[in-house]
Formats: sequence, C-alpha cells, structure tokens
Amino acid sequence: IRAFFISLIKSKKMKKNYMFSFTEKTANKKLGDNISITYSSSNTCPNACPFKNNGCYCSEGYYTRLHWQKVDNGQRGINFNDLINRIKSLKPGSKLRLNIGGDLVGHNNNIYKSYLNKYVEACKPLKAWTYTHYPISKGNNLQLIKQANKKGLSINVSCETEYQAIQSVDNGLLTALVVKSTEDRKSYKLKDIHGNIKATVLICPQQTNKDNITCSNCMLCYDRPKNIVIGFKAHNATQKVNKILENIK
Repeated sequence: IRAFFISLIKSKKMKKNYMFSFTEKTANKKLGDNISITYSSSNTCPNACPFKNNGCYCSEGYYTRLHWQKVDNGQRGINFNDLINRIKSLKPGSKLRLNIGGDLVGHNNNIYKSYLNKYVEACKPLKAWTYTHYPISKGNNLQLIKQANKKGLSINVSCETEYQAIQSVDNGLLTALVVKSTEDRKSYKLKDIHGNIKATVLICPQQTNKDNITCSNCMLCYDRPKNIVIGFKAHNATQKVNKILENIK
C-alpha cells in the first residue's frame, strides 16, 4: 500500500500543465523572414539550467518576458497536441525555431521521450531547430538527442563551460556555448586540457554582423559540421550572466 501511494504521488508530480504558443512567420528582426517560432511554458526548463529564474535571456527581455508570462498563465497558451497540429500545418521546407522561451518537455532533468518523438515526427519535413539545457549525462537524454538529430530535428546542446562543450562535441552533438558579453573574438579554437584542438567556437554571426545576418539567412544552428560550436554572447541580463559564467568556470 505504501509503495502504491508513493508511486501515485510521483505520478501526480510529473503531471504538469505544460502550455505552448505558435507564431507563423515572426516579425522578429534577429530571426529574419519566413521563420515560425514556438514558446514552451517555463515549467519545461530543467533545473540543470544555471540561468533558470536567474538571467535567462527570455525572462530578462521585455517583450519575450511578457509573452512568456502569458503562455505560462494560459492567456496565449495552447496545449501540446494543438501545437503539434500547428507545426504539421507548415509547408515542407519551412523554417521553424522551437522554444524561444522554454525547453523540451521533461521532468527531473530527464527529457520525456513521448513528447520528443511527437516533435520529431511533426518536424520531419521542416528545417527545425532548438536548444536544450537538459544534461546529456542524465538518463537517456544523450541517446534521445542523437536520435532526434539523426531524424532531422536539430537540437543544440546548450553549454556554459568549455568542458561541457567538448563533451558535447565528443558525443557528435550540435553544440552551443554561452560566452561573456565582453568576448571580442569572432571565433577561436576550443582545446582540451592537453592542448588538443577539439572544435572551433564561432560567435553567432548575427551578433557580430547585425546589419546583414539573420537566423533565416544563416541557419548554422540548423545545419553545420559538428566541430563548429556556436558561441552566444550574453545579452539582456549581461552582468548577471557574466558573473554566473565566471563562477562556474
């Protein structure tokens, strides 16, 4: 009986009210023309993310924060099945950026396979990409991300340290690295503790050439060699993020 009640409590804890939003062809200048976007409610964000409620670019940006809050409280939110149907309505070859705010759906730092499989299936005919802070060292996350990438949904593993980035690259994953806002190099080599070059960090081209580059005409986060790590300079809460990066390195 005790075991039954424990399992019941756990199952109730896992049943969260996830909400989502979908915008076809966003007007966001950074993203550029003809890109659709989604948001996922903030309860999809894993606790492993050091920026959760603490410097997240989406919660610190004015317009992104307002929209994300409305997704959380249901004012602009739709359920997951409705989101999948909206994604499936896009024309083949359409560009889709998942999770401007939020992450993949999971619990206790573990990605939910059932949700991810539906994302993968819906995104098969599209050029779709996203980022995740779910740790590849936890549960089946590594294999799930690999499988999704192989089937066409580009999931970039978000890292905060060069060590994490090297681990991700060594596992053959698309990798993104948050760097300080003061980083002035456009690219640099990523080396392991023995001095071996493991990858090249390329600072997001849109951040280094805002007048000419958008996500739409770049698309490196969707398709690039695995040894090219995209570096994202801290933006919005720059001082807070810079301090976090300093403390965890």
